[in-house]
Amino acid sequence: MSECQQGSQANNKPGFLKGVLGPTTSSGAAAPAVPATTPLKEQNVDKVPRRKMNLVKQKINQAYEVLHTVFQQRPPTTSEEEDSWIHVESQLPASERDSTDSDSVVDVQEIRRRVTYCTTVRSKTHQSVKKAREFLDKIYPQLFEYALIVGLRTKTDNPGYEAFVIHKFPQTVNSNISVPKFCFPDAEEFRPGSATASESYSFVLTNIDGGRLFGYCRRMQPRDASLPEVICIISPVDAFNMYNILLSEIETRRLKSLDHAQEMMAASFGRPLPKPGKVCHIRCLNESGDMETVFLKRSSDHHLGQVNYESLLLYLGTEKLIKVFASMLMERRLILCSNHLSILTQTIHALVALLYPFHWPHVYIPLLPPDMLDVCAAPMPFMVGILQSHLSRVTELELEDVIIVDLDKKQVLRSMGDELTILPKKVQKALKTAINMCKIDSDARSSQWLMVSEAFMRMFLETMGHFGQHVFTQQDGSKTLLKEQYIAAAPSKGIRQFLEWFTETQMFEVFINLHQEKEHWGSMDLFMQRLGELQAKRQTEGSQAKGLGQKVKNFGKAIKTKLKEAT
Repeated sequence: MSECQQGSQANNKPGFLKGVLGPTTSSGAAAPAVPATTPLKEQNVDKVPRRKMNLVKQKINQAYEVLHTVFQQRPPTTSEEEDSWIHVESQLPASERDSTDSDSVVDVQEIRRRVTYCTTVRSKTHQSVKKAREFLDKIYPQLFEYALIVGLRTKTDNPGYEAFVIHKFPQTVNSNISVPKFCFPDAEEFRPGSATASESYSFVLTNIDGGRLFGYCRRMQPRDASLPEVICIISPVDAFNMYNILLSEIETRRLKSLDHAQEMMAASFGRPLPKPGKVCHIRCLNESGDMETVFLKRSSDHHLGQVNYESLLLYLGTEKLIKVFASMLMERRLILCSNHLSILTQTIHALVALLYPFHWPHVYIPLLPPDMLDVCAAPMPFMVGILQSHLSRVTELELEDVIIVDLDKKQVLRSMGDELTILPKKVQKALKTAINMCKIDSDARSSQWLMVSEAFMRMFLETMGHFGQHVFTQQDGSKTLLKEQYIAAAPSKGIRQFLEWFTETQMFEVFINLHQEKEHWGSMDLFMQRLGELQAKRQTEGSQAKGLGQKVKNFGKAIKTKLKEAT
């Protein structure tokens, strides 16, 4: 029996919790018929025209210009350079020297408290993350654990609907009884009406020993059914983009017939899981009955496509967005509520996408089934969505250090109160400037999703992008981050304080480990591309500034010579 089969059986044991949900997004079809939702446009960084991308980068540079009067280079080591550094620093106004963001410097005791909190969280979640990483390079003989088609039916004992399994492949595999509930977490509130728009979402099942199984779902409306169905793929691998393509292929065939969908599920199951950056080939019948090949590429980059970043501006606004984002960096407990499933899935998925190049490694459920609301009282970090009708039940629980956001009312109902001290002030100012450009600048407004995505990625580049300079290769070939040197090299005191606790988070540890794995894959992800571009830009600016300084110095010498000659 394989390790994954054992995990599936373990999922049925008493005490098996919980869904730990992964990213959700619309598949690109028309947005659900909810007045408050926003339509999802084509949002693929690789397909953005060069002119538009250059324009967005220019806007981001303008927004982050506030940092460059602050984040001077660290003092050089030679005495000549030291004198130059002291001279340059002395010419700055007092408010713009080494810690111009000193107004954001937090009390030392608070930093220690944050370090302790993040270290404790990391120690408790380490085993779960370790098991997930085993599948990065592991040869897995099949593409997924099992697949389901889940439907809705009326309850026999009371009004309303319940989820049930229409088809499972392979039929002999033990499946977790909670999966249908996560496929239709809104089954009790579902009201039949107009055709359901195609929508994707995912979840993660976590068993007692910390093992995870990811569930990838596509809700769609079959032509031969009056109620929607969900196609669900269960896998031990976190590969949202790859499985989303497979879901699209199964959905296309399900629109033809249930038999066609079942054939695609069977044909894809037996293919070996590709390694990161590699392609899987699936031979199957298409809608016309002809044999075709479907190509599935497992990306080596977890940057998510098809993300509705505009929903963040619509339902949170600038300041609340930064508060929620900062709370996520601290790996806290967050609850978002709305009357609409589509708002929760779009917004929560976009929030998680903002963390790129980091992952959210904790409990993550875009919509909690009503019989699992007690997850909101769990002691570990989580990000969950609940329907507005369930909010009163949640607030009756014993909640500890929880942030609650009402997306419909655009209000933070409950918070810790320190959210605006988590990020340094200058960094917050740069983020706000970039986000506000989306509202007042016509060029930026036409590329809102790209502006928001690039602005938050730039925040990580500015604050922690120098990590590569402090990775040490040991004699056995293994690499380690010299954390103290890395933190000390940060360009301001506020950033150093930020890194003191952020480097202790589970997110940061996963990022550093994954970065080292990617070097073996021979690929460069979007974050490293942007980092290379920023470093090249700074080198060019530094060379130009050095050349200008030499010209000014020579000009000054020439003036002095002329004055001496004149006297």
